[in-house]
Amino acid sequence: MTKRSLSLISIIILISMLLCGCGKADILLPYYNNSSSIGDVESVFTSENSYHSKPISSDICVIPVDSQNPKANDKISAQGALSINIDTEKMIYSKNIYERLYPASLTKLATALVCIKYGNMDDTVTVSYNAAHLNTPGAQLCYIREGDKINFKTLLTAFLVHSGNDAGIALAEHVSGDVPSFVLLMNQEVQKLGCKDTHFVNPHGLHDDEHYTTVYDMYLIMNELIKYDVFLEIGALESFTAKFEDASGNRIKKVYENTDKFLTGAKELSKKTTIIGSKTGTTFKAGCCLAIATENKKGRRISIIMKARISDVLYNEMNSILEMK
Repeated sequence: MTKRSLSLISIIILISMLLCGCGKADILLPYYNNSSSIGDVESVFTSENSYHSKPISSDICVIPVDSQNPKANDKISAQGALSINIDTEKMIYSKNIYERLYPASLTKLATALVCIKYGNMDDTVTVSYNAAHLNTPGAQLCYIREGDKINFKTLLTAFLVHSGNDAGIALAEHVSGDVPSFVLLMNQEVQKLGCKDTHFVNPHGLHDDEHYTTVYDMYLIMNELIKYDVFLEIGALESFTAKFEDASGNRIKKVYENTDKFLTGAKELSKKTTIIGSKTGTTFKAGCCLAIATENKKGRRISIIMKARISDVLYNEMNSILEMK
């Protein structure tokens, strides 16, 4: 058989695997750095050195653009949505997963990933003036004060559970010295995961026109984050009691409730499903967003909804997605 014939057969095999939606084989190439889309099959073959290329990760689900919206009777009104069984790497549902959207506090998943990778859980964080004086209207706060001394893991837990933007600034400053340096690190880390349509400008998700991501990129971030035990310890807590000292050495105790209504019981979760990690996000321009990792007898799933119109729609449609097979 000629080299040309072998090359043609290899290309046919690659295209077939990409079009099936997902896969674990090492031969899968999500995309090159110069590719405009993860579904751009041509980009896999434009480099002369393509046969030397490695997948960004061997445990991600690769979804070509033309493989979206598998359900004929689509009842999901949110702008973007995705559900993947991460044990079988089967795509259950997808909608507009490569459209750039505002993530709101889903941003905090990327912040948490950087904190877990580069922070020391035993450190003590001293809250700065900047962190304690976040006065943006509508900002969710943990109400920490300048000079408070808080264990790093305690602060990270409060940050994820209650979605405190002030806690996000304190964590960022502690890890990188200042917020811009931390945000640079955030962007570098998510790019390593293959997030080609994500750009963060802050660690908390308050609106900025240049702060955006996609449903698929959020899946990549969550898929990486659930590999860490510390996130799994935190990610599904109904509430959390933080104990720390203020600037004068007084003992402080604050109770933080999770912003996920599934976890608090305010909304009923699809039956026989357990949440192992969760993050909400809401701003006027982002709409209502939710990213959750769940498990049941059929395996673990990552499911994401972005830009739902209102909270009730968000939770109803998430249940609809979780009930899909």
